[in-house]
Amino acid sequence: MLTLIGTSHLDLDGEGRLRKLLQYLNPNMIGIEETEADFKETSDLVRKLSDRDTFERALNNAQKQFSKANPETLRLWLSSLDYENKVIGEYSASNNIQILYCDNPQELAKVDFDGEAKKPQSLPNVKMEKFLTLSPQNAIKDIDREYSLTEYPVKDNSSLVKFYQARDKFTEQTLRTQTGNVVYVCGLDHIFGDYHPNLFDRLADINPQRMKLIEADKL
Repeated sequence: MLTLIGTSHLDLDGEGRLRKLLQYLNPNMIGIEETEADFKETSDLVRKLSDRDTFERALNNAQKQFSKANPETLRLWLSSLDYENKVIGEYSASNNIQILYCDNPQELAKVDFDGEAKKPQSLPNVKMEKFLTLSPQNAIKDIDREYSLTEYPVKDNSSLVKFYQARDKFTEQTLRTQTGNVVYVCGLDHIFGDYHPNLFDRLADINPQRMKLIEADKL
């Protein structure tokens, strides 16, 4: 059985939701939208942020970068940063199960993510600052509204479609060869995006279950 879980990477409640869903689904293998190298790097960042002094220094730097951010929302966001990585790593360790690294390293290497992060007016940073200016309550409502969409707009951006599909093809090949109770965790776009074939389309012949992370609230 294969279950595809779509997440909002900004979900301030994501850690608890993902933990609850994994406990409910009880997989014997978990796939993540990262390469092995990226997973190790992100895990190291998550561990560092668990130290109080390191967290406060990171928060101070984030306040400088996003000067208009709501302080409470900023703290919550930093606390939940890379929650998918954190929860999957902990679940894997405590249950002694394998993690599948399902992203395409060749495609990711074509994008200068660090360079984009350093540009104040880059699209990701502009979107991030807009989100962080919300109060915690409104930020949570914003994410819940995101989950309520039927599909996610991607198809009008041809370069993004090409980027996603190259990664989806790699992910499909990785997941298709697995057996047992497998869960794959990725961004909403890949399995609910309005471009075709998206990842869900590619795997449709093996009848995967598709769900959104917010469905954990019903459990």
